[in-house]
Amino acid sequence: MQLTEGIGECESLTELVLTENQLLVLPKSIGKLKKLNNLNVDRNKLMSLPKEIGGCTSLNVFCVRENRLTRIPSEIAQATELHVLDVAGNRLSHLPLSLTSLKLKALWLSDNQSQPLLTFQTDVDTETGEKVLTCVLLPQMPSGQDNLPRCGAFESLVNDMSDDTWNERAMNRISAIRFLDDEKEDDEDETATLLRRATPHPGELKTMKKTVENLRTTMNAAKGLDSNKNEVNNSIDRLTTSV
Repeated sequence: MQLTEGIGECESLTELVLTENQLLVLPKSIGKLKKLNNLNVDRNKLMSLPKEIGGCTSLNVFCVRENRLTRIPSEIAQATELHVLDVAGNRLSHLPLSLTSLKLKALWLSDNQSQPLLTFQTDVDTETGEKVLTCVLLPQMPSGQDNLPRCGAFESLVNDMSDDTWNERAMNRISAIRFLDDEKEDDEDETATLLRRATPHPGELKTMKKTVENLRTTMNAAKGLDSNKNEVNNSIDRLTTSV
């Protein structure tokens, strides 16, 4: 649940993996790790990062996936060797503008993100007035069992189905979304309920495509056999007629 401040004395440390613990904070002394090039704090309970994180000047890969972060300190840009930043599964509403000074090769904001780098636009934080970065994946929505509930159609489909199995039952599932101001409790009343069907996962779409292609090939082959059979029958009929 807590990482000792003494971690900063490990000056020769190059890799630190703290995944799947109950960490609420990282100690400020972590900024003393000048040789650290890989820091992984995935799946903890971090609500903030110390600004001293920028002191890790050799940091190449920094992963804080599935925490509770609401902001990333602008001082992270002081880690000039940072190339991969994974902040997917948090609660970020924007990113610091200082990230543009880094030579990032990958910035992960979402589990199903297809591109390592996205197109960002500058915006203004209404609370602080400072310029920030935003994109189509921000603000992030809380996820996980201990966070706010989400519209579970897509998430349930991904969790319930493997990449090589098409579950028809899951595809036919319907999620009911009720609005906050809807005080009706009658489940049979669909007038105030938005119904959304599950969206296929990309892996399932590939499986469906392959299945359809195989079916089309089989049908074409069957049609070819029928065509040949019909030609033979027509030839026999012509011979019989002539005889």
